[in-house]
Amino acid sequence: MISNNILSFAKSVLCEVLQPGSICVDATVGNGYDTVFLSDQAGSTGRVFGFDIQEEAVKQTEQRLNEECQPENWTIFHSGHEKMLELVPAEFHGRVNVVMFNLGFLPGSDKTIITKSETTLEAINASLEILAKGGILCIAIYAGHPGGDEEDIAVREYCNALDYNAFRVIQSEMINKPGYPIRMLFVTKL
Repeated sequence: MISNNILSFAKSVLCEVLQPGSICVDATVGNGYDTVFLSDQAGSTGRVFGFDIQEEAVKQTEQRLNEECQPENWTIFHSGHEKMLELVPAEFHGRVNVVMFNLGFLPGSDKTIITKSETTLEAINASLEILAKGGILCIAIYAGHPGGDEEDIAVREYCNALDYNAFRVIQSEMINKPGYPIRMLFVTKL
């Protein structure tokens, strides 16, 4: 069933690989909704690592996790997602089931602080390295802001060039949304 919300659709796809004990990364915690979802799915035996460069996003996410009584299975880093290989403990490399990205800016905050293609591509590359076989990388691309088009193109070109024998990439988008479409890329590691 396709939801009226593309992020709900994305979460339904991710539930194919998420289960108690899953290892997850929220590469852009933002307001914390995806982090809560991942924490809930991973359960008390799983782990969730989150990243954001904005202190406000880190605080909101931690507060949301604490208020919603999520299991103590999470670690949030006040750091850019390009530091993923360095900050996610090596014991989890090659074991991560899901990595989620929401590219763009933190809703309701300073719209000049955005994800940028240089660091995003570095983080996507790191994601593919730490992803388990059968794991899914999910990238939500919002291009309707200054710099968004450049990042949209760079991310799709990067994913388009991935080796078909090692990864499968599916693109889904909400094409009738007024303004810019919201694109979702799902990358599965074979």
